Amino acid sequence: MLWFVVGILLVRYRYAFYHFMVNETDVEIKKGFFFRTHTAIPIARVQNVDLDQGPILRLFKLQQVHILTGGSGHEIEALTEVEAEQFKDRVVTLAREARHEG
Repeated sequence: MLWFVVGILLVRYRYAFYHFMVNETDVEIKKGFFFRTHTAIPIARVQNVDLDQGPILRLFKLQQVHILTGGSGHEIEALTEVEAEQFKDRVVTLAREARHEG
């Protein structure tokens, strides 16, 4: 029961402190409150974008986004279902375009 409560609190925290931006050249992810990180992922290196939804995220109608590149993976912890689908479609489309240009 304690883990369930902690999980619910963490979902709210993650949702509040994750910011992202997608443009033609990269995906930028900013996260954290006390310890902030800023990651820029070149759009041409994106190989796949997966969506994941466990029981706690499903409770809040949120999804986790996994961005996979050749050497690593990045994630955005909690997006609404609509935001996650739009994000995935945009990144996949831009990645395809970048591969055809290069």
